Amino acid sequence: MRSHLTEGKFLVYSTIAIILLLAIHLFQQKIITLYNPENYVGFHFILEVFSISISAAIFLNAIKTYGKTRSRRMLLLAFTFFIVGALDTIHTLSFKGMPFFFTESSVAKATWFWVSARVFQALFIFLILLLPDRTLNKDYRWPMFIFATTLVLIISFIFIFFEKNLPLLVIEGKGTTPLKNGFEYFVSFVQFVSLIITLYQYYLEKSEAKLAIALALIYLLLTSLIFTVYQSVFDLDNFTGHLFKTIGFYYILRGFYFISSEQELENQKEQTIIPQLPGFVFKAIKSESEFILTYGEGNMTEHLGHDQKKLLGQPLANVFPDSQGILSDYCRLCINRQEERTFEIDLNDKVLLFSIKPFVENDQDVILGTIVDVTGMYQEPTSKLNAII
Repeated sequence: MRSHLTEGKFLVYSTIAIILLLAIHLFQQKIITLYNPENYVGFHFILEVFSISISAAIFLNAIKTYGKTRSRRMLLLAFTFFIVGALDTIHTLSFKGMPFFFTESSVAKATWFWVSARVFQALFIFLILLLPDRTLNKDYRWPMFIFATTLVLIISFIFIFFEKNLPLLVIEGKGTTPLKNGFEYFVSFVQFVSLIITLYQYYLEKSEAKLAIALALIYLLLTSLIFTVYQSVFDLDNFTGHLFKTIGFYYILRGFYFISSEQELENQKEQTIIPQLPGFVFKAIKSESEFILTYGEGNMTEHLGHDQKKLLGQPLANVFPDSQGILSDYCRLCINRQEERTFEIDLNDKVLLFSIKPFVENDQDVILGTIVDVTGMYQEPTSKLNAII
């Protein structure tokens, strides 16, 4: 499955969203005659379940992708939508008219959960778009899950059991308070900045995924603005806001799904071709005084007695323990002088020819290298490291 969102469709869908919003306000009195507020609790539940399901799908897909790519962006994406999905779930269960959930359902409690979810959503999507992606050395999925769960539990405890002590965000029949509007305008501002960033990234990359995210941000921006004008949590404006939020989440799913799918496809291509090559291809990131292996493929590891799955995250000095520090010295020299290096190392009765070059990825010094077994072949002796230095 592939997205078919184009610039033309993006403009059309964005225009439709604005026209739809204007039409609802212009013909609100006529629509209200058909709109029955008594049905709203059920419709609210359906719309929120759709959004929560999307949050869960993004979380699970990001966790799966992170397991293969160690992408910081995927980890932050999983963290974001775990929190947003959890807070939206409690918002839905706490909505006025729903059954007893720890305490009586109420407008105040549900609105605080709504606001907190929108603030987290806006800020973390902004960070995901702004921060450069990089490969993490360790698996942070469990620490992320524990931290996110703890954060949700703390927020839930405060909103559920100290509801009476919190400022009012909505006064039924009168509308939203200045504090509530302040939260929504802040969220709108962050989403507007995120929209500008996304459109600029689309201009540079021409990525359909970025176009889908930009469209999602337009719908979510309109959602936040709608939630500053409703008079009751059961009125037509509130319903419209939830409808726009659901559409926005749909396009978030499309956008981030294709980003992670593209990364996974590239990873699958590498896993299909490179392991068949003789020798070894690797990437190592400089971490303090060591070089940590973040990628390694090739059939040489089997001959050297290594379990390839356990190599990632290991210092090069541990992967090639008999190199006596020579490999690390050459890597440092390569980065310091920003020059390619070729040298031989004797390892386990084999002669390995290393070829390495410096590279910068996400502001980190990286070594890209290949290794070929030249045991038994004639090779001109390379100059000693001390002589080079």
